[in-house]
Amino acid sequence: MISRRNFIKGTIAASALTIIPRHVLGGTHFVAPSDQINIGFIGTGKQARESLLPPFANRARIIALCDVDQTKLKRFQSEAEALYAKRGLDAKGMTLYGDFRELLQNKEVDGVVIATPDHWHAINLIEAAKAGKDIYCEKPFSHSIQEGRLMVDAVKKYQRVCQVGSMQRSWHNFWHAAQVVRNGFLGDIDLIRVYTGGTYSVFPQPCNLPDQLCPETLNWDMWIGPARYRAYHEELAPSLKNDFWAKWRMYRDYGNGNIGDWGAHMFDIIQWALDKDNSGPVAVMPSGKDYGHLSYLYDNGTRVVFEDFHRGRGVQFIGSKGTLTITREFYETTPTELKDYMFADREKTLYESTDHYTNWLECMKSRKDPVATAEIGHRTATVGHLSIIANRLKRTLRWDPKSEQFIGDEEANQLAKAYVRKPWSLEI
Repeated sequence: MISRRNFIKGTIAASALTIIPRHVLGGTHFVAPSDQINIGFIGTGKQARESLLPPFANRARIIALCDVDQTKLKRFQSEAEALYAKRGLDAKGMTLYGDFRELLQNKEVDGVVIATPDHWHAINLIEAAKAGKDIYCEKPFSHSIQEGRLMVDAVKKYQRVCQVGSMQRSWHNFWHAAQVVRNGFLGDIDLIRVYTGGTYSVFPQPCNLPDQLCPETLNWDMWIGPARYRAYHEELAPSLKNDFWAKWRMYRDYGNGNIGDWGAHMFDIIQWALDKDNSGPVAVMPSGKDYGHLSYLYDNGTRVVFEDFHRGRGVQFIGSKGTLTITREFYETTPTELKDYMFADREKTLYESTDHYTNWLECMKSRKDPVATAEIGHRTATVGHLSIIANRLKRTLRWDPKSEQFIGDEEANQLAKAYVRKPWSLEI
């Protein structure tokens, strides 16, 4: 018997010589029925609903949803159905789940979008890989260095296609900036400034919020999952009547602070531009009176400093031949003409993706690597984790990117490990 997935793969191979552009068939992002991919969402909160639902609803068929909060689950369903209705499509029949493991048993689901709090990413991803699902995982990829490596191992072991939500890699200006650096147009890169803004604490803190009564529609024990147990508080999982960004990112047991959250975007561009996607810094120095700004050192001598350069969240490269400043709203180079440089094909050394979501879906069919693989996501997240550990210990740490161990510092190595509350497990 031929499975649905193998049928799609076979159809693609057989029709390779007679491809008709999708825009000819049905407009931007049109997907032919024979090309359709079924996806499920694990986590239907604010990030999933506002940032991920619109693009995926236009590119795939959402058939399954999971959340521990029934009100958020039903609101996501309603908004998804409305988006499909605008396109003249019937989206009725989405299956709703309160436990992601049940969603993963749905054989019609080809891939899953993981949009849960950071402390859930590892178990969600590992179990999805075991179930044979391809994965789109929000950033930061992991909640600890140990988790990240196990997640990469799971993707490899079960031969899954995994895209990390570092979507700046699919934005032209960031790709162009990394190309400028990688092609040596700035000369030797001596200094890089990086800044992630200050809307909430740079580093995650212990959670000392008072206990509150949990809403009946929320499975709080499942929300906590593998993390250390504590009672409910609305800052961690706000109800729909208080539609603010959840503040679990601020707390050590659930998130990675601003340095991990926004840092996952900006450190990613640094790693990409420096050709360190499979590596990372060799030392990290915490902020403080003895060290100045939080900073990092790479093995090629490049120094990265966490410092506001007054352009918002972004990265500033300072080289021997010029400078480059890149944010989501701002792109400036010295010499000025570098910003508009047209790369010849021989100079295009970096993976070029123009749409992060389509890139994942197309790679699900081709079985090729997407632009932001699990390994890339893990290495980027690791820079944030190194920052957090150095800040907790208040000392310079030496890091071996190859062995993924701190050199001569067992206390730091212990902090790189994951906490997993029973009965949950990171077994792959």
